[in-house]
Amino acid sequence: MTGRHSSTSPGPEDPRHEDQDIAAIAGNPIPHLDGNAAAGPLGELFRIDIIAAIGRCKHCGAVGAFGETAVYADAPGIVVRCSSCQGVLLRLVETPTRFWLDISGLSYLQIDREA
Repeated sequence: MTGRHSSTSPGPEDPRHEDQDIAAIAGNPIPHLDGNAAAGPLGELFRIDIIAAIGRCKHCGAVGAFGETAVYADAPGIVVRCSSCQGVLLRLVETPTRFWLDISGLSYLQIDREA
């Protein structure tokens, strides 16, 4: 039996470390959608169009439109990853009574008032 972390596993400083159980491996990529896939759930939560919002990745410093991110929706919630480094930017889980939102992977999210 192999351990959870092998010598090729990402270290604690690697943005993928926290999601090692679902991380893609060579030859077996996890399918994802673009940031537009998060528009419905996030629009319901924020009541705005989030796709044009500009965010900064806390992991690599990349700045870009939310619509350019990689969204993984094949889970109980959605996971939004940076298109540059694949670090987790945002997680959203919706239950019948609550939203659970983690945006710890974003340094900021700039949303235009006219959006």
